[in-house]
Amino acid sequence: MTSPPEAFEIRATDGGALRGDFYAAAPRAPRSSTARAEELPAPAAATPTVVLCHGFRGFKDWGFIPFLAERLTREGLSAVAFNFGGSGIADRSGAFAEPERFRRNTYGRELGDLALVIDWIQRRRGGTAPPIGLVGHSRGGAIALLHAARDPRVHCVATLAAPPRIGEWSSDRFAAWDRGEDAVVRDFRTRTELRIAPDLYSDFRANRDRYDVDLAVGSLAVPLLILHGDRDRVVPPGAARTLARLAAAATTEVRLIEGAGHTFQAGDTNRRTPPPLLDMLEAVTAWMRRWLSGA
Repeated sequence: MTSPPEAFEIRATDGGALRGDFYAAAPRAPRSSTARAEELPAPAAATPTVVLCHGFRGFKDWGFIPFLAERLTREGLSAVAFNFGGSGIADRSGAFAEPERFRRNTYGRELGDLALVIDWIQRRRGGTAPPIGLVGHSRGGAIALLHAARDPRVHCVATLAAPPRIGEWSSDRFAAWDRGEDAVVRDFRTRTELRIAPDLYSDFRANRDRYDVDLAVGSLAVPLLILHGDRDRVVPPGAARTLARLAAAATTEVRLIEGAGHTFQAGDTNRRTPPPLLDMLEAVTAWMRRWLSGA
């Protein structure tokens, strides 16, 4: 039985609240009553921490994210799940209660928020960052890759249904931004119509090199796990092979999970853990344990 996560709140890049949950590593019992000192749980300051990045229109309490955080803690790893400041979501209900923050969100702000979360982890641990792993779903995976390529505090990465590039939108949305108008997207989970200001497009055009996922993956110096569902209709499975071709082969693994769609068969509420979801949870946990436990 894992303990409830510790909620925290810091200032996001846009000046509003960045809300997160810290999942503490579960104590791992020694193998016997006469266990040696090295078999006892490591002090909290040294506990590796995995940061979970949700995707576009996602949030920290959605679908598989709490499942994955809790699964990691059972392996002696801490986890942090958070809402990007521009997610538009303020509480666990998942309602878009902050549509203006969603409207003004940019890739740069998401990268800034991820850096702020890692800074918070470092402060929480007395100023020295523990070994950090990043996990990102969909667009969150691309953000994780872009950040990991520039932050030496990151020891490994796992992407879940991540695209090999960002900044790709439908022609009607580009046309709206070119006119200086908002683009409209519809969120099917909440049946909400959301607006995206031209800020995102302007930010991307001004920082194309910074947001080049291909370049980031090619320069990535840490182990990378690429997971993708073989039935993903949102980001086709070929995206995983594209990322793998660009990455350092010796420390990269790619795996297509049979029967999995874009969310690995997780939903808004989960009463069970279908095999594709279980496969993903176990693969990510094993990867993080492999590369962080001995860091």
